[in-house]
Amino acid sequence: MELTKTMGIFKTATALSVITVLFLTLAAPRLYRGFSEAEVRQSLQAATPGDTLSEKVVAAVDEGDIDGAVQYAALGDELGKPVSEEATIALVDAQGTFATIVRNAGDFAGAYITGEADSAAGLAGAVVSDLTVVGDVRDIISEGGKAAIGEDYSRFLLTLASIGLAAEAATIATGGSSLVVKAAISVLKVAKRTGNLTVEFTTTLTRLARVAAQRRPGPSSLPVAPGAVPLTRAAARAELAGTFANVSTMARNAGAADAVKLMRHVRTTADARTMATFTSRFGRRSRVVAELTGKTTLRAFRVAARGLRILIMFLWSLLAWIAGLIAIRLAKRAFRGLVSLVRGAFMAVAVP
Repeated sequence: MELTKTMGIFKTATALSVITVLFLTLAAPRLYRGFSEAEVRQSLQAATPGDTLSEKVVAAVDEGDIDGAVQYAALGDELGKPVSEEATIALVDAQGTFATIVRNAGDFAGAYITGEADSAAGLAGAVVSDLTVVGDVRDIISEGGKAAIGEDYSRFLLTLASIGLAAEAATIATGGSSLVVKAAISVLKVAKRTGNLTVEFTTTLTRLARVAAQRRPGPSSLPVAPGAVPLTRAAARAELAGTFANVSTMARNAGAADAVKLMRHVRTTADARTMATFTSRFGRRSRVVAELTGKTTLRAFRVAARGLRILIMFLWSLLAWIAGLIAIRLAKRAFRGLVSLVRGAFMAVAVP
């Protein structure tokens, strides 16, 4: 009797779970998109009153950020707020003047050699140098030399340069399978130099790299916060690989130079995962959308990402629940069969 009641409870709970899953499944597309296109446009409309976009175009041109100026102008057309004639002329002139071309070439070449950048062209040059062995060797010589003579050096840049050099060797050996790591390291190094990498994310990546590089496979010997679980080498390597993949996705979707600037919004590895989804949604518009509606849009994507994770966890729990229910039913049948078998054997022995 009790078993029958228990099975009834299981069936009712399962039915309610299935209904909940169906409801959440209908909500999944909205969770994936973060929030609807209408809401995105509404946020962008509210963030660009009057001549805001025209002013953004002119300011970007003055800073040598031609790519950003083009994005703002395109966004103006999309929102039905075309930029002013003055801004349009400034953008056309900036794209076509010989002086601008020469300046951009100079910025690109200088950043390619030094890794330092303060313009869009410079960012592109720094990223390209770090995609090759040039940037990694430069940083190992520079930061390693400082460390050797006791000067202040960047452990972060030296660590990434070492990983990048190893990835370069792996890229050559495997025909390009490590390019994701190279692209991510390139963005991270340039973001660090240009002040676009947050202190929190720098600390996290440095710790992950140190744990991933340790020789013992067990938990890290590095100090951890009270109550925190020590990080194992395998876990650190997995999280580091996932983070590199997310940063590489940002660079592929938004462009490497814009990915560098988007890193200012990343404080945790979860933020990097959210930003990868964000750039998958907005593509080459990602930077200007983040700059105009930053907290609102990014918060929505974080909520959406958490919602998806909860949905996935719920689905796994439901599958486990159903599997348990099936196992109970099979066990019940097996028990009944065993009882019948024992009873039959007993009767066969008892009856002469």
